[in-house]
Amino acid sequence: MTLRFLRVLFVMAIAVAASTAFAASPRFDLKLDRLEEQLNLTPEQKEQYELAVGATKRMMLQMALVALQAKEKLAEELAKPKPDLGVLAELRRSLVDDGKTLRREARDEWRKLYGMLTVDQVATLRRFFEDQADNVGLLHELISGLVLGR
Repeated sequence: MTLRFLRVLFVMAIAVAASTAFAASPRFDLKLDRLEEQLNLTPEQKEQYELAVGATKRMMLQMALVALQAKEKLAEELAKPKPDLGVLAELRRSLVDDGKTLRREARDEWRKLYGMLTVDQVATLRRFFEDQADNVGLLHELISGLVLGR
């Protein structure tokens, strides 16, 4: 049970780091630029889009910082002869809970934009998020394989 817990925690740290690295990459910025072009936004929509993207980037930066801190703490704890599971549980909490405010802010900004979109723009946005969900699905399969040993 303890080994499984450690594996789950380790994989969570990897997943957060990988997703934040992707989100901070120029490739992600290019995708957002393409999405903006495809949406053909009005000036009011463009302003809200920029707020949503900014909130998303702040959230991802915060997640990256928490993941780096968790990685350091995990390495320190696992270097001990008898790691403290309480510290490891706290790492899990920090990975999940620390970014709630920024995640909520990003979600709210995207919801505001969504409310401003036309039916065609919603379809474009839906396709974009479905593509992103496919990428997350692949990451989930990789993580499941690592945790479950498949």
